[in-house]
Amino acid sequence: MPTNRDRDKNTENIFPIPSEVAEAIKKSLSSNYPFNFGLYFNKWLWVCADDCGVDYKFQARPELKSYKSGNGKYQADEVLNYYGKIRKALNSVLMSKLKEREELCKAFEKIGYSKCSSKVKLETPLIVGLGNAHPTERGFTFHWTLGIPYIPAESVKGILRLCHLINKTNGDAGFFENWAREDEEYFRALRGIFGCSESENVTAAKGKVVFLDAMPVNVPELGLEITTCHYPDYYGAKRGPTEDQNPMPLPFLAVMNNGDTFFDFTFLVSNSLSSEEQNQLKEAFRLAISEHGFGAKTALGHGRFSCDPP
Repeated sequence: MPTNRDRDKNTENIFPIPSEVAEAIKKSLSSNYPFNFGLYFNKWLWVCADDCGVDYKFQARPELKSYKSGNGKYQADEVLNYYGKIRKALNSVLMSKLKEREELCKAFEKIGYSKCSSKVKLETPLIVGLGNAHPTERGFTFHWTLGIPYIPAESVKGILRLCHLINKTNGDAGFFENWAREDEEYFRALRGIFGCSESENVTAAKGKVVFLDAMPVNVPELGLEITTCHYPDYYGAKRGPTEDQNPMPLPFLAVMNNGDTFFDFTFLVSNSLSSEEQNQLKEAFRLAISEHGFGAKTALGHGRFSCDPP
């Protein structure tokens, strides 16, 4: 059996893409040019190939100097290093996008909508897209064209819709039965703000609120959170979940709450939306940012923002 030292000698790090593309990527990564970081994270990670097979080796360098882990590279640290290099340069790209969004809001105001926005402070680490398809099986959501962290509009709408229904249930315990049956009363509760699809005795309706992506005010800091696999041999189909297996820490990306991380939540509200429904929207937003949270691991307190309703 080869020793750790022999394995290190026989290890090769390769990009699983055509060589010409790999060379272009290496040149981009060696400079501070603001490339699409999301594309890099999802498509361009290198693979460690050795006598035992291939692995993406998405691990972080151990904090303890006494921890012996061979001479391998730590790709998680490398990813954060590349992001740190281009983070400031990406701010200009983000500012251009936010200006475009302001023009969009002005256009909607001309057709009977009002802009409703709030810049809220991130209080706990934000993990968006952990379940996305990814070579490391620990994904993250980056804006498709900007390559920066954000919260997609459909996620914002989905969480506010849930919080609106929870508030409705808290105010009327009997509404839970309507929710479970998804009957006419249930769709009536959603119709004005969120819209509803066609069903028995209910006609389809367009919601009177347009939800935009929640964008960072400045390009935020990325860091690592850890989930631990306690039975790696079991999940590797080698043996059962016995207590003698070594726990395996698995790092994944998160937006860090460094005290200066703000996100802009913007809604375009139709002027025909009643004042009661506007208050319901604000209360759902307050519940979403401060109690429910956005993204993954919300049960552990992740994805919370300070309460500053629009």
